[in-house]
Amino acid sequence: MGFGLQNILLAIAAVVCFAEVFLAPKRSDPGPWAAAILAIVLLRRAIITSRQSPLAILSGCLLTAVLVAADHGLLNVNRPVWIGLIVLAGISYALGERIEKFWT
Repeated sequence: MGFGLQNILLAIAAVVCFAEVFLAPKRSDPGPWAAAILAIVLLRRAIITSRQSPLAILSGCLLTAVLVAADHGLLNVNRPVWIGLIVLAGISYALGERIEKFWT
């Protein structure tokens, strides 16, 4: 088994998060610490050679996009809609395989 497209997408998202640790303004909300933690979690899933669920890939990329946009002031992550989206994407990322098994 080799790395598939899903692993490459998650690895790219992890690299973006690692870059965000150094590029994000220090007083940004959520900040460099959240980027570092998300990068480690994404990298952990990216190095697994088994097939990843599309829900986990989509959620990981969505979390990365929201983090980058929030760090650079493009959106306010303290609004209820963004908090709900982050919680839903986090649950989907963590429990992607179980959610897919539940629906099938």
